[in-house]
Amino acid sequence: MDETTDNKDGQDDLAILHPERQALIAGRSIVMREYSFLETLQHAEPISALTSAMADVAKGGDLHDVDSLRAVFGQCRDIVVRLIALACDQPESWIGDLKATEGEQLLLLWWGVNAHFFLSRVLLTVQLRGVREIGGAMSTPPSSREAIGSKASGATRTGS
Repeated sequence: MDETTDNKDGQDDLAILHPERQALIAGRSIVMREYSFLETLQHAEPISALTSAMADVAKGGDLHDVDSLRAVFGQCRDIVVRLIALACDQPESWIGDLKATEGEQLLLLWWGVNAHFFLSRVLLTVQLRGVREIGGAMSTPPSSREAIGSKASGATRTGS
């Protein structure tokens, strides 16, 4: 391989590992990026709330594309605006002042970059909910002292 092919491959790898997209929205150059690990920890509550709402839609079989999520995005609008602002380093107030078409463009840009981030969490949430429904409790309840006291071996009994 020649040097130009190696450089191109490396750039593609970086784009896959840390995707970013740029767009001009309402006269501003916006760079939309995927969340960092630290951001996912700092914003775990709103991310979890949105993921849970999306999992509810997915469980009903309606999670196909952005259109199927519009109701969820509307119900969780404060969270969505907060998470979009985080991903593009813009103030929430700026997002709130966008015209409908500009807001739609920003939403689609955000979703294009972060869909995999959310959908992987939605899939895990749906799977865990299914396991809980099928199998009942996730772990066995602790045994009472009375139930195990008379049958315990000498090694497990405490002084008496």
